[in-house]
Amino acid sequence: MKVAILEYISGGGLSERRLPSSILSEGYSMLSSVLRDFKEAGYRTSTLLDSRLAVFQPPLKADRVDVADSQREFKIKFRDLLKDADASLLIAPESDGILVDLLRLNEELGVASLNCTINSVKAVCNKLRLYKRLEEDGFPVPETRYATVEEGVEKAQGIAEEMGFPLIIKPTECVGCCGLSTLREVSHVPPAIDKIKEEAEASTYLMQKLVRGVHTSVSLISNGRRAMPLTLNLQIIALNPPNKISNYIGGVVPLDHKLREGAFHTARKAVELFRGLKGYVGVDIVLSKSGPVLIEINPRLTVSYIGLRKVSNLNVARMIVEASLEDRLPEDFKPFGYALFLKEVLPVLSNDLLKETYSMQEVVAPPFPLNNENYAFLATKGGDIKEARVIFQKARHCLRKLLS
Repeated sequence: MKVAILEYISGGGLSERRLPSSILSEGYSMLSSVLRDFKEAGYRTSTLLDSRLAVFQPPLKADRVDVADSQREFKIKFRDLLKDADASLLIAPESDGILVDLLRLNEELGVASLNCTINSVKAVCNKLRLYKRLEEDGFPVPETRYATVEEGVEKAQGIAEEMGFPLIIKPTECVGCCGLSTLREVSHVPPAIDKIKEEAEASTYLMQKLVRGVHTSVSLISNGRRAMPLTLNLQIIALNPPNKISNYIGGVVPLDHKLREGAFHTARKAVELFRGLKGYVGVDIVLSKSGPVLIEINPRLTVSYIGLRKVSNLNVARMIVEASLEDRLPEDFKPFGYALFLKEVLPVLSNDLLKETYSMQEVVAPPFPLNNENYAFLATKGGDIKEARVIFQKARHCLRKLLS
């Protein structure tokens, strides 16, 4: 079977626009990881690569790599990849309708999809609609209010004072930490709204009580009706006030925690609530003192896949195919060992030094020299988390040694 795999950020979706290094490292990590798994499972693969990355000749494990250097080329070549494929896996933001638009073209061409259905993506991508539905069905979610940018700063300040601090403010449609800030006093509100205007297209935003606890996610495989939780994952996230960037840093898979089964139950029920969520699905959950609190549902591959594939006793790509196309959930999944994956910020590397990182098996995304600071993504595995951390420190030392 021929599978077209597109990761939007590294695949040319931002052609003619700046490539943010931090998000690029996440996207490329997912692309390189999933391509390896599909290759090992025996599938033929094709993908797209942004021309700014292609000049560095990164070692992607794909049978066919097409290059896009403009939005026009991206659209044409994406269509060509789909026409030549039996199935597709699309990794793209839900915001601005990007993922839905790509899925719609896939549907028009009659290509078998390894993604969630269009209707299920629409049902969960708007955070306000998602929270209302989850709350109606009795799921534990943060106390949430909403407003629009057009209503002005005074409206937001009034809501913040009514709810009490600390709060989280974020756009209703965004990916990761885009436009997100923590609010600890009323003076944080105006710059937080400015940040939303700058970073997000959505004019509606949410204000939520900050849930204290351990930030986690659950990776699930679903056939569109039934879902199977695979691992509970630690999420390492920097949540900052509006004058600083909030961002995803990395994680640990799996996370041992006394609330694991509760998190599994919450995540599974949430995914099964929305018919059509299939293949790989990620659910973000905060493990609070009062129990698991559901934050959002990601209807696509997430960065935790990088760790999941390292500890899985089964090929995760094959699990996605079997669930999506054959209605089968894995029966004998069992994680073994622990994976640690983190971003590492590096200065600009020369082409020769950059290519030296290609041979480092711990580097899942090399630090492409596109900006003043460039992010590499490293992933290691050990028998326990301590061993994974020691191996990670050695890999980081080797990477840093290139600069000396």
